[in-house]
Amino acid sequence: MAGPRFPRYRSAYAIAVALAVTLGPVRSRASQPDPAAPGVTASMQCDRASEPGRVKCTIEARTDGKKTLSWADAEIVLLPELATALKGRIGPQDATSRDAVSAKWAFGLVARKAGQGEAVARVRAVVCEGTKCHPVIVPVRAAVVVGG
Repeated sequence: MAGPRFPRYRSAYAIAVALAVTLGPVRSRASQPDPAAPGVTASMQCDRASEPGRVKCTIEARTDGKKTLSWADAEIVLLPELATALKGRIGPQDATSRDAVSAKWAFGLVARKAGQGEAVARVRAVVCEGTKCHPVIVPVRAAVVVGG
């Protein structure tokens, strides 16, 4: 009696998984984001809240005049214990303003109690100079202050 028969796609899938586990992730250096890309800056700011509740924050990314911002989003990476994000990722379509060299996002946090801490996010962008584009990651930080 022969062993179990699998459709071809299952066999191909099994081989692909086995290779991925054996070889590990394979990444080309060109596809890695450049965390310190010149000409790209980002900033983050959170309004001071007098009491627990909603806290408004903004993130802005800007290139120098020689480069354009083809695509960008923002990800919330870390929040202090006193706050929770309403969204973890603020996508390109959520930008409150956008042009060829900048993008700005507004988002909310919910502060559950008074205190202070630091919010950490990162802006992911595709920056172009002429016809050459490359991915960029820029980390940003802001103080979150709730109450006295």
